[in-house]
Amino acid sequence: MTAVLQLNSYEVEVDAILFDKDGTLLQFLPLWGTWAGVMTSLMVGSIQALGKGVDFTPESLLGVELDGMSRVTGYDLQGPLAIASIPEIEGALAWQLYTRGMSWNQAVQRVREIRAAADAEVERERPVVPLPGLMAFLSRCMEADIPLAVVTADQTAEAVKHLEWLGVADRFGVIMGRDQVINGKPSPEIVFKTCELLGVLPARTVLIGDTAGDMQTGRLAGVSLTMGIGAGETLAQADVMIRSYDELRIGQSVHEQQSVRQKG
Repeated sequence: MTAVLQLNSYEVEVDAILFDKDGTLLQFLPLWGTWAGVMTSLMVGSIQALGKGVDFTPESLLGVELDGMSRVTGYDLQGPLAIASIPEIEGALAWQLYTRGMSWNQAVQRVREIRAAADAEVERERPVVPLPGLMAFLSRCMEADIPLAVVTADQTAEAVKHLEWLGVADRFGVIMGRDQVINGKPSPEIVFKTCELLGVLPARTVLIGDTAGDMQTGRLAGVSLTMGIGAGETLAQADVMIRSYDELRIGQSVHEQQSVRQKG
């Protein structure tokens, strides 16, 4: 019997489900808002120490929104915090210091120190919060014997740690980060490699994510369905949208065809 993922009037037979991590499994702002707040604050201090603090806005460093207490309250879904890998963010921030007079080596070292401080704050707080309905949905997938995997722009070790904090790391047969592929999203490489490890075809998988980059990755990989989670207006490339995992159901089908179809 083949597992079927059902959403309203749609259903798709699946051999595996692939998830982005941040904003898809974990609520983005509790985790990365904490991290980005520390990064932004310390970067602003470093730039001001160079006497170059009047030609930029703190929000522009990572593509975030800040309140009056300099806490992160929002972020650009197309910006670096949402999409870039950690090495890419480090490079972008080091460039900010370099263009303001710091040597490149010093800039890289300072950004690494800033990142270590941000990582330490996240480690202390462990601010991981699942998306609505996630835990029950993962349990339903496990009961239906659907292989699950994570494909993330985060580093693999960090992804595993965050999922362990949430208590769900063992639910995923593969957890693959940006460091395990040559080309990160939106390249389909991470999907191809994950599917190979799971022993499934991309065309028999569903990819769930919260950014346009996730949707592009799924399309380039030829997955059967790209599912966006979050605000619909930001994910026009998604085949279907959900706001909560409570909207999804798992069924069984005896049909061995791969398709997304309207139920009669």
